[in-house]
Amino acid sequence: MQEKDKYILVLGSKPNSDIPKIEVSHVYSANGAAQRGSLYKNFYPETCLVAIVGGREFQKNIEVQKRVIESSPNTLISRNTDIDIQKYNFPKNIEYKYLSNKQQLQIQSNFFKFNYLDIVLNEMYYEKKILDKIKHILKAIKNGKLIGASTGFFAVLYALMNHTDKKVVISGIGISGGGHYYNEKSARYNSRSLVDRQLI
Repeated sequence: MQEKDKYILVLGSKPNSDIPKIEVSHVYSANGAAQRGSLYKNFYPETCLVAIVGGREFQKNIEVQKRVIESSPNTLISRNTDIDIQKYNFPKNIEYKYLSNKQQLQIQSNFFKFNYLDIVLNEMYYEKKILDKIKHILKAIKNGKLIGASTGFFAVLYALMNHTDKKVVISGIGISGGGHYYNEKSARYNSRSLVDRQLI
């Protein structure tokens, strides 16, 4: 086994995080961190870049959308919302996979002691007040949009699921709130980070 076949790299968008200088067979990126995956491929062009996005985040957030498209990933995985990739300037040979809300929750549930129950109970940490917690859970279940882990945390779980024989190296994914390297002032991850923290 070659050295590069021993590791998988998962990249997130935390500010000031380094890209490890080790060769791997696959890089998984979360949302806009696909740009960092593309930079990695400048050094190791044979590496397969798997860009994982929240479908709605990709469609609504131009900063994320631009970085993912320009990274020219080998594989694009969208969770919760199906993307019409023909509308975007992706490579013609890109592999696309859509994970419905049910499918992405099933993947997550395999990693938690009480499966789906852990996801539902910890999703309540998204809100602070008890009434808001209840409203959030009921709305999420009603609309079929129970997210659970953030895209970064989900990318780690997805990599672990698909590469059980390899070690996963993580860079730029954390469980503290804050922005991304391309938008440090954003506080969009703050609430989801509380859910991640509880799930971990």
